[in-house]
Parts: sequence; C-alpha cells; structure tokens
Amino acid sequence: MDNGSSKPTFWPWGIDSAHSASSASNAFDLGEVASSDARPFNPSEFLIPGWKGEGLITASAIVIKNSLNNLTIDALSLFKKSCSTSKSMKQQTYNEFMHFADYAKLDKSLLGQQNDFWLHMQDETSPLKKHLDDFVKIHCFRAVAIYLFRIKFILDLSKEQHMEVTEAILLNPLSFLGKIFKKDSSTELMAESLQINQYSWYRPSSEYKDSLLKLKDAFESITLTELIKLISTPKDDKIYSIRDYSHSLSHLSFGLMVNELLIKLPSWLHPHSKAKPLITQKVCLLPKTINTRFSGNNVSSFALSHWLAQETNIKVSQWDNLICPEFEGLEFIDGQFLKICQELQFLSFLTRVAVEHKYEIIPFICKIMKEKYQTSPEEIVGSQASFFNLGNVSLNQNETLYHRIVLNLTELPKTNPHHFLIQQIQSQKNLLKNDGMIFVFTNQKLFVPSHSERVEQLLKDFKVEASFNLEELKGKGEIAHFIYVLTKRTASLNLNKHLLFEMNKNVKESCLSFEFKGSLSRFNKFNKLVEELQKFIRQKNAVTTPIYINEIEQDISFEFHQDAIIEGKLVSSVTSKDNGHVPHPRFFKNLTESCTSLESFFHIEQITPDDFLAMKKSVASELLGLKIGPEKQYPLLLIVNQTEPLDVRIELTTTDSYRAKVEQYGTAFFNYFGLIPKNQVINLNVFREFFSSPIGHQIIQMQLSDGPTKLKAKLKSLLIPNFFARTQFMPAELQNAFRLLDINVGELKSQHPLELQSHFEQVKKHFNQNAEAYPWHLLGLLSHFKIQLKATLEEFGANKANAVNFNNPLITEGLVKLKTQAIYPNNADVYIDYKIKTHEELQLPLTSTVLKNEGEEAVLILKYQDKDIVHLHASSLINHFIKFILQNASGVKIADILVNLRIPALADLTTVTKNVEQLKNSKELLLKETEELISAVLRNQISR
Repeated sequence: MDNGSSKPTFWPWGIDSAHSASSASNAFDLGEVASSDARPFNPSEFLIPGWKGEGLITASAIVIKNSLNNLTIDALSLFKKSCSTSKSMKQQTYNEFMHFADYAKLDKSLLGQQNDFWLHMQDETSPLKKHLDDFVKIHCFRAVAIYLFRIKFILDLSKEQHMEVTEAILLNPLSFLGKIFKKDSSTELMAESLQINQYSWYRPSSEYKDSLLKLKDAFESITLTELIKLISTPKDDKIYSIRDYSHSLSHLSFGLMVNELLIKLPSWLHPHSKAKPLITQKVCLLPKTINTRFSGNNVSSFALSHWLAQETNIKVSQWDNLICPEFEGLEFIDGQFLKICQELQFLSFLTRVAVEHKYEIIPFICKIMKEKYQTSPEEIVGSQASFFNLGNVSLNQNETLYHRIVLNLTELPKTNPHHFLIQQIQSQKNLLKNDGMIFVFTNQKLFVPSHSERVEQLLKDFKVEASFNLEELKGKGEIAHFIYVLTKRTASLNLNKHLLFEMNKNVKESCLSFEFKGSLSRFNKFNKLVEELQKFIRQKNAVTTPIYINEIEQDISFEFHQDAIIEGKLVSSVTSKDNGHVPHPRFFKNLTESCTSLESFFHIEQITPDDFLAMKKSVASELLGLKIGPEKQYPLLLIVNQTEPLDVRIELTTTDSYRAKVEQYGTAFFNYFGLIPKNQVINLNVFREFFSSPIGHQIIQMQLSDGPTKLKAKLKSLLIPNFFARTQFMPAELQNAFRLLDINVGELKSQHPLELQSHFEQVKKHFNQNAEAYPWHLLGLLSHFKIQLKATLEEFGANKANAVNFNNPLITEGLVKLKTQAIYPNNADVYIDYKIKTHEELQLPLTSTVLKNEGEEAVLILKYQDKDIVHLHASSLINHFIKFILQNASGVKIADILVNLRIPALADLTTVTKNVEQLKNSKELLLKETEELISAVLRNQISR
C-alpha cells in the first residue's frame, strides 16, 4: 500500500549500513589506495551511480544509538532482579535462553529445568558463565530496543493527538497506553507486543528520565527503517551475527515487487471474485485488512524492504487494501524479538497512515488490530470494512488466520529438498483463511517430473495460480530463483468439482508463467522489472493475454505466457514466441455535514424505453385529454453509466436527447432518469462540474458502485454540496472583477495571451475572498469559462481555419508587417471565378459573403442579394482572411473590391498564424488553472 521520504539504508559501495564498521572502513581504504597513486583521487569512481548519500548515519540516529547503548547498560544492572520477579517471567526468560542455546549450538545438558538456569545465572564460577553473559547482553539489548519502539509509538501517537508526554509516561509506557486503549472497551488495542512477554520487564531507571525526553526530536526525524538497523544487533556481538542480512531482499525495489504480488496480483488473477461492498449505513469505510505472515529465511530483510515500500506508497490517495504484517522467522535471530519489534513498528505506521488519509487515529488503529487477531476464518464481506460488526478476537497465535503467507525457503537441506519444500507449504494450510494465498520464494523447482505424484498431492489442497522464474536473472543477489503463488482450495471445492483429481488424472489447470531474464549490472535496475510487472498487471488481461515479451533493456527482458498443469507437471502451452478516494472518517463526517441529497434539488423518476414509447401520463394530463411524454414531463435527463463497476459515471443533459442516447449507449449498463428541478434557479453546469470532479467522482463510487439494484433510491440519496442551493449572486461591483469568466468563445479568441493571463490573475487575486461568500455564483462562472476554453481548444485541435481570430493582437502584430499583393488580375494563391453574364453586374454592391469548404480548399462567394457574382477559390486560411477583411465592406462595388483588395502571400500568412500554437498553449494553461480553482471551491466548501 504506500513515499520515498524514507532513506535507503545501504552504503554507497553496496555494503549494508548495518554491517560492521570495519566494512565501511575497508571501503574508505579504497580511497586511500587511490589517493596514493599519481592520479588525483576521484570519489565518484567508488560510488554506485545515482547514490546521493542516503543511508549514512544521521545525527538523530546517533542520539538514539547512544541512548540505546546507555539504556542497555541500565538493563544489564536490572536484569537479575527484574526477570526473576515472577514465575511466568522466569519461565519466559528460561525459554528464551533455550532458543539462544539451540541457535548457538550450546550443550544444554546442565540446564534441564528452569531452576538450573537461574542457579547457573547466580553462580560466578559456572562453566556456562560466558554463554550466559552473552545471552544476558543480547536479551537486555533486545528489551531496550523493544522499549524504544514502544516510546516511538507513544511519541507518534501523542504528537497527532496533541497529548503532552512527560518523564513519567516514558518511564512507564505500558501504563500510559493502557489508559488510552482501555481493556474491554471499543478502544481496546489487541496487540501481542503490548502484552507481558519476555522483554516487557525493562523500565528505565529514574536517573535516565531527563535524557529520555531528548529522544523526542530524534524520533521525529529518524525513519523507521533506520531505527530497525540500529536495533538489529549489539555493537560487539560475535554470536548474534548480522552476516545473513541481505542487500537485495532489503531493497526498496524488492519490497515494491512483494507489495505488487500481495495486493495487485490476486485481484488481477480473479477480477470477478471481489464481492460487492455492503453499504447499509453511513459509516466510515476503511481499507480491507490483508493479514499477512512472513516466515522462513531472511525475514528481517523482508521486513526492511516491506517498510521501505510502505513508506514509499503511504501518500497514495486511496488504499483499498492494507497489509497487516507479521514477521517471524525460523531461527532465533528472526524469532519472537523480530515479531514484537515489527508489530510495534506497524502500530507507529498505522498512526502515520491515519494522519495521511485523515482517519480518526485511535479507532482506526484499534479496528485494524482487532481484524488482525480476528478468530473467525470467514472473510469480511467486500473489499471495504466498516467500524462495526467485528467477530471474536484473540491474541492466541494458534487461532490467527492469514489472508496471505510469504514463505522464503532459500536455505534448503542438501538431501531431499523437494520433499522439504512440499512439507513446508503443506504446514501453512491450517494458518490460511479460505481462499488465502501463499507466496513461496525458493531456489527449488516445484514442478520436477520425477516428483509429480508428490505435487499432485499438494494440488489437492492448493491451486498454483502463477509461477515466476528468475533463474536466468543474474545479479539479483539473494532473491530466490522461483516464486510460486498458490491459493488454498476451499472445502466445498475439494468435495465437489476438484474430486476430478481422483476421477480423472488428465484434468488440466491453467498456470500463468512469468520470467525475468538478463543481467543486472547494478541491483537498482531490478526496479525496471518491477515497473514492467506493475504495468503489465495494470494493462493486460490474465485470461486473454497468451504471450507477452518485452526487452526492457539490451540485457534485461520480461516474459509472460500461459502454462498448464497436468498430472502434477508444468507443461508450457507456448508453441512459438512470435509475440503478447475511499472517504476517511473525518472527510466522511464533513460530507454528511456539508452535503444534502440529490433529491433536494430534483424530482427523480427512472425512464425506460417502454415509458418513452407509451408516452407516460400524469393524472392531470389524463383529465385534460393530453399525453405528455418524458421529454415534456422531465426537462432534464440524468444517465448513470455502470459499464465499469469501479468507475461509475454520471451524465446530465436534456431529455430531448433521450432517443439518441439510448441508441448510442443501449440499456445494458446505462440507466436513465428524468429530472424535474424543484427550484427556479438551477445551474446545470455546477452539477456537471461536481459529478466530474475528483470529490464528486469519489462520492459516486461510494454510493452507486454496487450495481443497478435499488439504483433509483441510491441516486436520490447521492450527496450533493449544500451550497448548490444557496443561489446567491455577487453584487454588480464584485462581478466586474470576474467579468473575464463570462466571455464567449469569440471574445476569448480575440484577446492577446498576455492580456488574457493578466485578466485571469485579477480573477485569482479576488478568488479567495469571494469563494467563501459566493461559491455557487463563482463556480457557475468558472464552469462557463471552462466550457468556452474547451470549445476554443477543440477548434485548435481540429486545425480549423476559423480557429484563427485575425483581430487577436498576437496575430495582428504580425499581419501589419507583411507585404501584400492584389488579387486581381493575377494572384498565385487566389483564383477568381466569375458567375456573371455581363460586366455591368460587377458594379453591383456587395451585400453578403458565404464561405463553403470543398476538400482542402474553400470557396468564398461574393453576393448581391441572392445572386452569386464572384467565386474566390483559395486555401481555407486565405478565404477566412478575405472574409475577415470584407466583414465591413457591405455596399462597396464588387469591382472596386476586386481591384483594390490586397492580401499577403499564403506562405507569409501561414507563418504569422503559427502564433496560434502560442494561443493554444495559453488556453491550455488557463484551462488547467480554471480546473484547479473549481476543485478549490468544491474542496473548501465540503471540508469546512
């Protein structure tokens, strides 16, 4: 879901900033070697192209790092006392040490019971003392790191809620959070990271209270990803090594790809599986929570790339889905500590999401976290969820079900890796919701002919939707060779049609295959493949696109083709390669307060072709013996276009166009409604502008996007700004400041661009002070001006000669400088065709001119009353110019006109009129600025 305010956290030499300091110093040694040569030192030779210094440790990070070190010393002094205060804490600490012992491969024979561990902890001569000291150091460091994440969440929350943070709050964060998120209330916060756990024992000593407040500014400027790097490992730890930290898996580009797979790919694979939202009451709609589990190898690297992608996308205007992540690896290094840290980070991130999208922060956080721990396996109906009707929730991990599971299996056993892969996938089945999906990243091929029977067993429980092959992509680092996307089959599916697996082993299922090939000279080029995948999913259809190949660069290609699975084998069907704004809570509240229903402005009745043909009658018309059809009964026609369910459009016109519209659109996806205004003063243009505006379009999607059912009732309740009913005109003295907005197309074309822009600047100067008092009148003027601008631009776009206004000063300035020549007796650009019987007829006065187009040329007819005297054959531009010259020549003898009329050469005239492009550009700029003012009027009135 999710902007690049976060900083990439990698050294410019391609070394992760979380690596040891010696790695960075080795990089600088390169510079020392270079400087020792005869040639001058050039730092750019040792930097990745495009690097701007991101990832270097910041001043804020240094402050937090120092605090982390100091508080760790404090935790070490408190450990024995704090961790032995209760039986549960003693047991949790013991369990954590046993995980550490497994990871460090220690002899656990002396620690069979919890009491043994604590006895050895008190014994200064214990043979396990060094290992116990290592554990305590790591455990205290982790407890402090989690404490810092807690106060990071508190500081973020307090800032947005305008709450004062005191030393007492920072010394006891859980107590403070308990007062905000009250247990057994609507604002109870379901979060395992805020419960009592093996790390919750640490609270700083009072001597550190002054230094804690100094962390406030540091936390405000540090990124979450930089904070993660700081808490990754103790400074001098040798056992808890960061050696497995992956540069490629923690890169922004990889995070964006995983996001695309989790969010976009499922709806692309099954575009019709999305249930329609139930909008039964006016409540704030939230993004659908996608409960996602990340497990396997290098989970901490997946976490970093995930947050980089989330921070990049956080300013996206509308989120239909929100990934609710849970990170828990297979090893001690990525275990419970990582899970708790990442959940606290997610809480901080939810605060930012709520602020960016203007949700009510506390209800939003509570709602999302309750959905995370919701116990029911049933999916929430629709793509959106309201604040109401939550099922039972529990913090019991065994009851948590997931919409998505990301399983990274790149470290495989040397013996029977395929069996291990299948086993690991099967183990996720009971953790998935119905129709949940698993995204498996692995270096082991799933479809191996010799293991097809094993795959068939897997396919009874899962359907392989797609496979990604990156085996031939060099330079991808630790990214897996293969990615498999599997959907859990529902019970009904297994019991019914998919018994075909038992009855007919020749059943074939489709599988979409993607391939990334080539050589990445720099890893940041991986982003080109990600962008290509995003474009492909956005533009192509999963069913109707058989083959697609695109060579992004000379050495990088993206390929797609339809595959099939039969008898547990992947059989390529490619025979040749010839070529293939949900409203947030505050905004919703503003809508309900600043808007009324469409029914307040119009009587609304649905019109069908049968109604039109039957000439629908009212009681009064029957008594009078009259039949009044819809075009008389309803002066206005509203058309609801539901061709695209997620892009419903409304068109407003007059009812006399009903027949033509039905013939043009049909009735399958278009519904027609007759409107009768309830007020005498109705400006249709303001309604049209609202329907086409971003805010209006958003409201239409919210209210009319769930099909034709009860469409009339929903249309009647469609939200319309209240100020449309306040038909208050500006006083005459104020209208003078906006007179530009009331001109027509002809006047618009006759003004010099600089003059026009100057007048528009005057409009903008008076805009703010009058938009509040007279929004309806101003919106009507702006709408009128926009229509005139569009009409002018349409003429320019069609390259019509009449788009040139020779009165425009920009054109006139060039015309007066041109040489001219008579059109009589000979002119290369004009042919004179006489339509007379005697020469005396040339002495008749000119009464009118008529211009007719004949292909690329035009004919200008000089007339006396109804009689054609002369036809002038010339280019359309020349004849438009002559017509312009003769507009005041009525009464002049036609012979005198022929003898005395002088015009520029066509080439010269064409050169001068090329200034039309400047006129066009000026109109386009005005149109853009006009639309911005229209949006400002609507936005300001609705958000008041």
